[in-house]
Amino acid sequence: MKTTRVITFDNPHPEVTVDVYASAVAQALEARYPAFADEFLGLFSHTSEEGTTSIVAVGSELSIECHNAGDALELRLVNGEAVERECSCKLDPEADFHEQLFRAVAAFVDEIRPFLARHHGLPPSTLLLGGWRCGIDPKRPGEALVFTIPRVACRLAARECSFTHFESGDLRDVGARLVTFPYEFSLSANPRVTKRQLIPECREYVDALVGLIRELSGEAEDKVVIGREVRLTLQTKISPILLLRLTAPARGKKYEYVFRWRGGDSWVGVSPETLLIKQGADIVVEPLAGTRKGSDAREKSSRYREELLRDAKETEEHETAARMFHENLSAVCVPGSIQRVESRNVIDLGYVQHLKSTITGTVKPGMNVFGTLSAVYPPATIWGKPIALSGQRIRAYEKIDRGFYTGAFGYFTLDDSAKFALAIRTAKMSGNDIHVYAGSGIVKGSDPYREWLETSLKMSPFLASEFLVG
Repeated sequence: MKTTRVITFDNPHPEVTVDVYASAVAQALEARYPAFADEFLGLFSHTSEEGTTSIVAVGSELSIECHNAGDALELRLVNGEAVERECSCKLDPEADFHEQLFRAVAAFVDEIRPFLARHHGLPPSTLLLGGWRCGIDPKRPGEALVFTIPRVACRLAARECSFTHFESGDLRDVGARLVTFPYEFSLSANPRVTKRQLIPECREYVDALVGLIRELSGEAEDKVVIGREVRLTLQTKISPILLLRLTAPARGKKYEYVFRWRGGDSWVGVSPETLLIKQGADIVVEPLAGTRKGSDAREKSSRYREELLRDAKETEEHETAARMFHENLSAVCVPGSIQRVESRNVIDLGYVQHLKSTITGTVKPGMNVFGTLSAVYPPATIWGKPIALSGQRIRAYEKIDRGFYTGAFGYFTLDDSAKFALAIRTAKMSGNDIHVYAGSGIVKGSDPYREWLETSLKMSPFLASEFLVG
């Protein structure tokens, strides 16, 4: 039986924005508990109209892991080096991989939930942080999904903060004094870019899209998302927390996150897109599709906004994504409960503008969050439609390994609340290399070079940072 302790205190730095404070807390926890931070480091912030809430965590007390063995999914509940529960689900090569993944995880979570309560004494509010990779090639073995119950988690809001941690001799000093003074985000060394590699090069990307567009039918439901990568090599390695602070745009509602497991690669993101929020039986999805550049100049910003609203290609791309969400939710929601409460609203992030819709619904009784995800992931905003054909086209025309890019990051709780951000505007940090990713929705009317420029716009938070001097 595990014993947890909760410490609540007033936010000692209300003058500091919560997302910046969360980054400071992450640095403090990483410095104080380096062994735990090597097991797992997580930061997840969400800015909404109600304000910003951040979760910072280190250490892995327990984890749910799903490995794709190529012909089967292997699921495990891991406690340190011990495997406490496991099962294997054979994969049907003719069925959708992601649907099989989430149905398997949904059943496994339902199975272990009472075990975690009974055997470990974990309350329903217990938080599991993590995400899943975008499985472009379902035959490729590797880790598909991982969620961690951290040893130490700090939840931060404008007024109040709290620590939740497992009782341990190593954690006797957990408390408000750990995070009384935010760290400064100054550079210890100039992170100068010594090498920049485009994967693929512009000509290769454009030529591939020319071939792809020939295959598209021209029907509204025929779309595929093709991504690319820019790889930056830095003269000096920097921390993922610092990269987040150097690149996070100040404007707009967004998610900020850093995730790293077992001392491996770090994933850093500033995603504007909600994949799924679940509270009780109520769910929210917010498809984001349709793009125009942004500007700090009001006149230019207004002009780009009007261009976006009038652009037939961008509107078609957005409507395809929104209809797909609506159709897929009908399989897991109570009939008549699905509503589109916001339609093609323009969100302005400063560097780019998008069309966004908000769709709500009520899930059927007994349907947990992963069962819901089996119906809505992958969305057209990062994949395309039809699903199976889009997967074939991505494998044929895309030249990158997506990893967690266009997967998702976030959390769920043992009582089945959840919040997941689609992992776009995301970079992978591997040693001194920063791999920056972006994609674009391709339809029959797409202009290949304009799609190249659009992906460049989407990479702006990382490529246009004043601190990454070439």
